[in-house]
Amino acid sequence: MKKATAILILFYLITFKLSAQMIVIGAEKIIHSSILSEDRTFYISTPEDYDANDNLAYPTLYVLDGDEYFWLAASAVRYLSNRGFMPQTIVIGIDNRRNRDRDLTPTKGQYSPNGGGAQNFMSFLTNELIPEIEKTYKTQPHKTIYGASLGGLFSMYALYNHPTVFDNYIAISPSLYHDNGILFEHALSYFEKPSFKNKFVYLSLADEVYSEMRINFRNTVDLFKSKASSKKIRWHYKYYNTETHESTKMVGLNDGLRFLHEFWFVPFYQRDRGADGLTEHYKKLNDIYGYKIEIPEQLVNRIAYNILREGKIEKALTLFKHNIEQYPNSPNTYDSLADYYERLKNYTEAKKYYNRAFNVAKKYNIDTKPYKESLKRIDERLKD
Repeated sequence: MKKATAILILFYLITFKLSAQMIVIGAEKIIHSSILSEDRTFYISTPEDYDANDNLAYPTLYVLDGDEYFWLAASAVRYLSNRGFMPQTIVIGIDNRRNRDRDLTPTKGQYSPNGGGAQNFMSFLTNELIPEIEKTYKTQPHKTIYGASLGGLFSMYALYNHPTVFDNYIAISPSLYHDNGILFEHALSYFEKPSFKNKFVYLSLADEVYSEMRINFRNTVDLFKSKASSKKIRWHYKYYNTETHESTKMVGLNDGLRFLHEFWFVPFYQRDRGADGLTEHYKKLNDIYGYKIEIPEQLVNRIAYNILREGKIEKALTLFKHNIEQYPNSPNTYDSLADYYERLKNYTEAKKYYNRAFNVAKKYNIDTKPYKESLKRIDERLKD
């Protein structure tokens, strides 16, 4: 009996191991930098339906210290975008392990004796990494940079000295005390320059040990309070009195993304208006964020089904058809309209759109099994 039990357990373990699948959130890449004279590692995560939508391009989020925070950022972006709180976004994590002090500081300092390489690192980003990303991937001209601690210092350095590279800046517990707060001089100079539209800045500070960190952060916040609105900078700041320098990096990332996209979520009164409400809302988003934003396929689908459950048949039909017009290469759009007709017991129309879903899936090498099953079901109902 014991031998039989052991064999059975071994069988289940082997079966489990064979059936397990890896959960992949991104890929590791290497780019050679002529500017830095070294190979640099970066990590990239694309939206789940990236390959299925050839006509879509995506904003980008560049994560400093990607060796630590890439997986955190990629997971947060996927969660928030899937629930309608922000756009689907390409996340790029930049590994800063080897020369962190050198890359992320504008000068040498008491705590960064090897510092002073921020200008070279920025040249690497603007002339090598970002062009490579934009050449290889489907990107929108809308970029966000996230950094914490020294990464937060670099994010603010980028804003003050290279304000055309990124559109949004998330700086979590930035090390603004670096070199006796020298970056404050950069900030004063920045606010004397012409305004740059569609800029967003999120600043936060944890319960930090060093008083110079708190003082320099407060000075920066006060400067933004007096200058940011006249320069048309949208910004927020927050003190996390119950967080540490380490724990704030996760909380600050989430809040930074939420504040950046505070207008993104479609209010329910607009959802109830169907296609007209969605079109109006996304026009507003285009104006706020400054780039062309398409109404997401999944959102339209979800709202259409909600409206259908409420008995608003014609409004739901308009949304399902709108999705097909916007996303003609997605089998899911045809499948949803077929499902709509099936619920109304119009099996002839249902079969027509299940056929289209099957053909589109086949054309783009997408699994056709669910559409075959739907066609089989519809054929049986047509016979009846």
